[in-house]
Formats: sequence, C-alpha cells, structure tokens
Amino acid sequence: MGISLTLGCAGDPGTGDTEALEESAEAFSTTPGEPNHEEITITALSFLKPEVIKALTIGNVSTDIKYYTSNAAHFDDCNFRGGAAFVAEKQAQAVKALGPGIALLDGDALAMLAFSHSLHAVQDFYAHTNWVELGGDVLVDQSLTAFPAFRPYSAVPSTGFIVVQGPKPREAAVTRDDDAPYPEYAIVTVRQRRTTAYGLVSGTVDYEPGDHCPPPVAMTHDELSKDKTSLTDRIEQHLAAKSLAIRQTRHEWCRLNQLTHDAWGDAGTARLAAWVADPSSAPDCTAE
Repeated sequence: MGISLTLGCAGDPGTGDTEALEESAEAFSTTPGEPNHEEITITALSFLKPEVIKALTIGNVSTDIKYYTSNAAHFDDCNFRGGAAFVAEKQAQAVKALGPGIALLDGDALAMLAFSHSLHAVQDFYAHTNWVELGGDVLVDQSLTAFPAFRPYSAVPSTGFIVVQGPKPREAAVTRDDDAPYPEYAIVTVRQRRTTAYGLVSGTVDYEPGDHCPPPVAMTHDELSKDKTSLTDRIEQHLAAKSLAIRQTRHEWCRLNQLTHDAWGDAGTARLAAWVADPSSAPDCTAE
C-alpha cells in the first residue's frame, strides 16, 4: 500500500515565527530534541504497516508546526474543553475520510493525518498537565465512543480530578502551594460544597493566545512540563507520562476502529484492517 501524506504546511515559517517554533518543537521533545512523540507512536502502534506508522509519525510531529499557536492542540493553558474538542474533531475527520465516497489512497492519507493530530494532543495531555503529579495512573478516558467533552469544574470520571478551566464557581476555592518544591507545588485542590478534590491544570504558554488558568493556581509550561529527560528533577514523572501516553495512543486505535465501524459498518473496519501488518499483535479492542 503506497500512501502519500501531505502535512498541510507549505514552505518554511517566517522569521517572526522562529522563536515560537523552537519552543513548540520541545512539546514532548519532538526532534531535534528527544523524539518522544515518535517513540510513543511507534511503540503503541507497532502492529501497523511501516508506511502507516511513518505517515502517522510525520503527521504527529507536524502538529507542532501546523498548530503551534493552538493551546487546544496541546492541552495547554488549562484549555481542556478545547483540547477534548480538538481530539474529537480530528478523529471525526479521520472517520469521515474513511467513508466510501472518498478514493482509497486519498481517504487513507487524510484519515492518517487527522488521526495523527489527535494522537499528538492526547500524548501532550499527560506531559503538559498535572495528571501524573496528582497520582493519576489510569487513562483519562477508556471508552470507545467519541472522545469525551471536558466541562470546566466537572469531574473526570476515571479519577475524580476536577477540570480547572476559567474563573472558579462562586462557592468554590482553588488553591496550591507555589512555595513548595516540585512535585508538591503542582498539587491543586478544589473545594466545592463541602467536598474536596484534586484539580487538573496545565501549563501556560505565552505565545498561544487564550489563558484559561485561574491566577492562584497557574503554572507556566516550564514549571509543569514533563517533556524530556533533561528535566532531571522530573525523570520519574516524565516516564510515567510517557507510559500513559503509549497506553492512550494504543487505546485511540481501538476508538478509531469503533467509530469507523459505527459510521461505515464492516466496510469501514476493513479499511482500517488494511493498515495492519501483524493482526496477532494488535490490541484486542473488545477487551479494552
């Protein structure tokens, strides 16, 4: 199967974008730093054909360029609603491209590109938020329906963490100890109506417009990120985030299969089956 992947970003960035692109290139330390997005994608989806993995990896890395000012594409700036919508939208685009009305190779290329963008976002989720610091050791979502919406100040079902986005409700208190050492300073607490829970936040990025983090608990990307092993005080958290990102990426393959079957039946499932090199090592999505 020969597949041509168009990244959707023509030419080189302008000189005014250079600094932002250099910073963007360090989201989960994509090459020329540590190739973590690549390693996560290859490890999680090793059962796919080499040309498919290559296309997904290229598309994943291109997210840092094509969407380098989008906090939603990287779960930055406490934009959880936007990040979840980005993942769901890109996966819906992938499913649409696998429909019977689009030529086989064109549809596959479009689907791989859209799916790879969604993978980049879910991988960044674990590196850019305080999920790991809060003790999160399970996937943020393991359903096979569309990626769920994250409503501000609602609980994430898998952990009970409260999504901190935008001004807090009047009756709520949102706090953290910014004088504590790492990782303690990343612990956010939300108190609402006599209940107390951990608060989920992500780091702020100054070149991405739209900061949704309440000032009392805001942390910069540099203060919170677990993108690379050169952050020597965060090696344990980096490895935990990377492990969860691998597991989530593998699960997203199962979600894509289910969504495609829901939309196009067995014909859709067959389209994705053609991407697989080794069915014996593919995840058993019925057990996910």
